[in-house]
Amino acid sequence: MRKGWSKCLPITLWPSADRAAWEEAIRPGNPFEDGGVAGAWSPATRHKTIVGYGRYLFFLKDRNELDETARPNERITPERLTAYVEHLRRVNQGHTIQCRIQELGDTMRALAPESDWSFINRAAARLRATTILVRDKRGLLLPIADVIAHGCQMLKRAEENEALSELGRAALYRDGLVLLFLAHHPMRLRNLSSLRIGHQLIKQGPAFVLNIDASETKTRQSSQQELSERLTFSVRRYIETYRPVLMQAKGRWHTKVLDELWISRDGSPCNPQTLRNIVKKHLVGPNGQRISPHLFRTMAATSVSIEAPSEVDVITVILGHRSYRTGERYYNLAGNLDASRAFSATLDSIRKNLKSAKSRLDQN
Repeated sequence: MRKGWSKCLPITLWPSADRAAWEEAIRPGNPFEDGGVAGAWSPATRHKTIVGYGRYLFFLKDRNELDETARPNERITPERLTAYVEHLRRVNQGHTIQCRIQELGDTMRALAPESDWSFINRAAARLRATTILVRDKRGLLLPIADVIAHGCQMLKRAEENEALSELGRAALYRDGLVLLFLAHHPMRLRNLSSLRIGHQLIKQGPAFVLNIDASETKTRQSSQQELSERLTFSVRRYIETYRPVLMQAKGRWHTKVLDELWISRDGSPCNPQTLRNIVKKHLVGPNGQRISPHLFRTMAATSVSIEAPSEVDVITVILGHRSYRTGERYYNLAGNLDASRAFSATLDSIRKNLKSAKSRLDQN
């Protein structure tokens, strides 16, 4: 079995009936007939569902209960589901267990839509209602202004520290820019890693614009955001000066680079895991704590809600959440550009207020 699939049966090893049912489920529709249940699902949703079902199939195989001749709708019973939940509780925690059961329900709805899978959905709902978060995010959050300040300091060190090698300075500048980029545009890692110059990152006049198609987002909503003047300067500096240095690197995992924005120290396009490692390796804030990429979304929403509550409407747009109740006035603007400009202005205001407060404390 391939590395990375140690507890998940890849789709190539699914029973033939399950593979055939999946192919039917993802069949696209046309003007004359409907497609499969999963025909309009995004690639990310399909991938998540395949992995979730592969996890269940591995569970059956490990118990010698994977009947290759059975139909997909015969594989799951309330009794087996109970045993699967108990198995997951021995190796997983909290929200992960609920997600595995939800993915299983989504898969069965796609593979056998004629059957009643309400007992899986009820199980997922009960797990969701009783799950206690493994860690309270509040203890991990930093003011977004602290993260921005740290990213700016990293850019400055990269520019001024001549003791670093050329590659080291380029990597440090990239790392700082990743922090700044996520602070201003707290997108999901999959979208961050897939940014390509001239495609999702487009130069328009003196500024850069992020243009992400609906098919590339989790919520199937397109996004168009303008980079702030400060971030535009840093991105341009990275593209013109430091990205070429990273592209010339020939590390162990070197692969060909085309127009990808983020480049690793090996001279390869950064994948989501590489970007996650970049963010988590740096100690941020006055107490030097590690943060995860997904926390940027919570930090952005929390900081704006506390420091600039009058601008909280922009958060639904910046985070890609479709909410007419709180974000309608920004969704009605062309391409969401005004929302991104308002968010950048809000971040600048928060950062200035923080610097002013610290300056007063230093004087006392």
